[in-house]
Amino acid sequence: AVRAFYRQAGRLDLANKLRERIDAEGRVLRPLNQAALAEALEQAHRDGLRACAIALLHSWKNPVHELAAAELARAVGYPQISLSPQASPLIKFVPRAETAILDATLSPPLRRYVDQVASALPAGVALEFMQSNGGLTDAAHFQGKDSVLSGPAGGLIGMAKAGRAAGCSKLIGFDMGGTST
Repeated sequence: AVRAFYRQAGRLDLANKLRERIDAEGRVLRPLNQAALAEALEQAHRDGLRACAIALLHSWKNPVHELAAAELARAVGYPQISLSPQASPLIKFVPRAETAILDATLSPPLRRYVDQVASALPAGVALEFMQSNGGLTDAAHFQGKDSVLSGPAGGLIGMAKAGRAAGCSKLIGFDMGGTST
């Protein structure tokens, strides 16, 4: 989606430049055109982009091209690089790519917020955030992709804990919170 948007703006057309391909078994059929990618990443960086989502076909099976692309993006100076198999190790390309894009978009402002909260706490105080899966993670490891549905997960966990404290094991609940509902 971001690539399509950027291409519509007349600035980037990676599909015709990279010509890389990994098959469904993880074998490299065509190597990544690193020179073309480096040039495109440098141009996008000059144009003001600072977050980079990388999603290539079959990278869930073999991420070698995404890892190489990430190294190039780091060398150019992108502070946020989200790789699709790390963001969401799914076989399906579109959901994996969407998750990487979501992570690249949300992680920078989320990181600024988390750092601001952490700096306001006394030294030595542990700071954890609830993730979409309901689990807690240390502030340093909290990412944009894990923050999207933390409200509903928190409501469910709170209901279960309150139910156990009241001696109830069979519960029905509904957490009506903002955008998630």
